[in-house]
Amino acid sequence: MAYDRLTVAKFFRVIDTEEKARDLVWRARFGGKDFVCPHCRREKFWQHKGRPEVRECVHCERQIRLRADTIFRRSKVSMLVWVRAIFLATQGKRGIAALEVYRQLEMRSYGTAWTMMQKIREAMRQRDGRYKLKGIIELDGASFGRRKTENQREILVAVETKKWVDEKGRPKQRAGFAKTMPPTITKVYAQEFVTAAIEPGSTLHTDGAYHKLDGVEVMSRKNADCDTMNQWLPWVHRFISNAKAFLIGTHHGVEAKHLERYLAEYTFRFNRRHDPNSMFARAVSACAIATPITVHALSS
Repeated sequence: MAYDRLTVAKFFRVIDTEEKARDLVWRARFGGKDFVCPHCRREKFWQHKGRPEVRECVHCERQIRLRADTIFRRSKVSMLVWVRAIFLATQGKRGIAALEVYRQLEMRSYGTAWTMMQKIREAMRQRDGRYKLKGIIELDGASFGRRKTENQREILVAVETKKWVDEKGRPKQRAGFAKTMPPTITKVYAQEFVTAAIEPGSTLHTDGAYHKLDGVEVMSRKNADCDTMNQWLPWVHRFISNAKAFLIGTHHGVEAKHLERYLAEYTFRFNRRHDPNSMFARAVSACAIATPITVHALSS
């Protein structure tokens, strides 16, 4: 599917009313259609003028609420502000901090902006949790945060290696999709990660920390120097380095308990870096179909 490139000026010109923002989210929720009844699968609906966020199926008369069962549930923020926040979150390689969203959208509360951004990141995390990596995959662990402040967390990172041929017929390699897992790095957690995130029969390149994992072939390099390891695991090392730069540069560090969602945001953009035109539309779709999360769960 082809997506138009939305510059900042074009976005604010095209999506400039609450009605247009609502229509955008309706279509994102129903896979590009204006309406699909989740009960009878019919597509004709009634639009209530006095209740613009409710559509009623013509066939079975079920009423569907725009925000129900999405991250927008119980939010008093307008859909226009929500859509604008999602747009800002998908622009640029370094993302945007909640404080900047609060300033750019002239919101009344920084806390509301922070909660919105956390929910957007959660939607991105859920969206990327639906697929598995396959083929040749680099697997390594890294420490994020600072040990001195007891704000450090270990992360497992996996990145696919994709083969392709350039315009001159030369074989090349590049990074494919990536996934991360927050728990402490042990063989048990590595096996859980492999089972949940990697297709059976894939090949893992590691640094020797994981000798045998069920369902995949493990190839490792032990006791190698730094240069050798960077050649053996080029994509995962680059991912880790850039992710740390994102956390420090954009957010000036994050609390360990929130690290998973911030990494999910970085991973979401990384996985779609070759198709930037689709990033905003895919993020809106992720938000429109994500399972709701409470404010309490975001803070814990």
